Amino acid sequence: MEVVKNQIDELNANLIVSVAKEDIAENVEKTIKDYKRKANVAGFRLGHVPIGLIKKMYGNEIIAEELNKVVSQSLSEFLVKEELNILGEPLPSEKQQQVDFGTQEQFEFIFDIGLSPEFEIKLTKHDKINKYVIKVDDDMINKYVESYQQRFGSFKETEKSDENSMLKVNLVQIDENAEEIEDGVKVEDVSISIKMIKDEEIKKQFVGITKDTYIDFDLKKAYPNDAEISSLLKIEKDQVEGLLSLFRAQVLVVKEFSKAELNQDFYNQCFGDNAVNNEEEFKERIVEDIRASFQRETKYKMTIDIREKFTKKLDLKLPEEFLKRWVIATNKDITDEQLESEFPRFIEDLQWTLIKSKIAKENDLKVDEEEMKNAAKQQLLAQFSQYGMSYVPDEYLDKYAVEMLSKREEANKLYEQEIEEKIVDFVVEAIKIEEKEVTIDGFNELFK
Repeated sequence: MEVVKNQIDELNANLIVSVAKEDIAENVEKTIKDYKRKANVAGFRLGHVPIGLIKKMYGNEIIAEELNKVVSQSLSEFLVKEELNILGEPLPSEKQQQVDFGTQEQFEFIFDIGLSPEFEIKLTKHDKINKYVIKVDDDMINKYVESYQQRFGSFKETEKSDENSMLKVNLVQIDENAEEIEDGVKVEDVSISIKMIKDEEIKKQFVGITKDTYIDFDLKKAYPNDAEISSLLKIEKDQVEGLLSLFRAQVLVVKEFSKAELNQDFYNQCFGDNAVNNEEEFKERIVEDIRASFQRETKYKMTIDIREKFTKKLDLKLPEEFLKRWVIATNKDITDEQLESEFPRFIEDLQWTLIKSKIAKENDLKVDEEEMKNAAKQQLLAQFSQYGMSYVPDEYLDKYAVEMLSKREEANKLYEQEIEEKIVDFVVEAIKIEEKEVTIDGFNELFK
């Protein structure tokens, strides 16, 4: 049994695996005996089927299975031993001859492989990338303050409603004559947000009213979404379709929305107990957050620019025809149109992956366990902040981070993010960075 590499060109090769039937004879005999013990054949007791019959019934299948095992193992060992940097996985060659498992004594299997290109990366100060610095002005700070005040605001009782009011109401179903339906739908003490009413005419009915006001309206016009109606009336969604839509609302309470006041309770809600103690510190913290947010955005832009610069500069040649076959083999449902439209992006991604891998390997860049845990915690904090939770105790973060990293797919994705960040940091140190100050609008234009 042997494996021979046949180089076609710099990026393509064949691996020819030669196996004699005697190489697998021992394993074939063992498997046949195992089949004999387990075979359930009519007319024979379990374990007493003649070997000859087993061979006749299952012989070729067993030979094929054992050949597949030995060929797969031989390929893996050869790739490791020869240190071949292949792209994708070996594919059965289109030149492969038909195999007759019953009569052949010698077998030859041909596999096509795509090879990673050999290349060098020289990072010098002649390579230039822009770092965009976004201005933090008073208008931006005030918008962030307003956003925090809105997020932690609350509703308080008031005399008269406006477009932003929240109403507590009782709802009863009525007929076309404005009479209450005896066995109709009735719900008590439900909340209606006036600004969430979709129909403008109905919305006007609810503006400028006081408690104890009665309003007749078409619920389905006010809320065209069945899910909203089912939630409001506390009924199943499938009951909404045939529902008579006229209702009477009795207003119990009118509440107005008030932005959160700038006080210690508000600061604690935003950033945790006593992390901020006055308005000046609050705005300083906001500036820090804005800058941190923009650092992430500007670094993301730098990553895009670095990727584009070095993929174009190196212009790595890849075995594209082999890779197309591999993509089709590993994505059975892909259409010709999808392959045509998505393949250029696939090639760009692969080029960048090869560049990153080389930089990481040559400069011993890795992400250790502690760094992975910290990265998971930062990602979790970002997720919690989206739900208005700006402060989460560290012991909870530790627990959630461990749980997150126990999921292989999430851990792999996080590792790729972190190693790319290390690679970009390394590149930034090695090349020339020129800072350019831009407005937030100017920065956003760069992505168009």
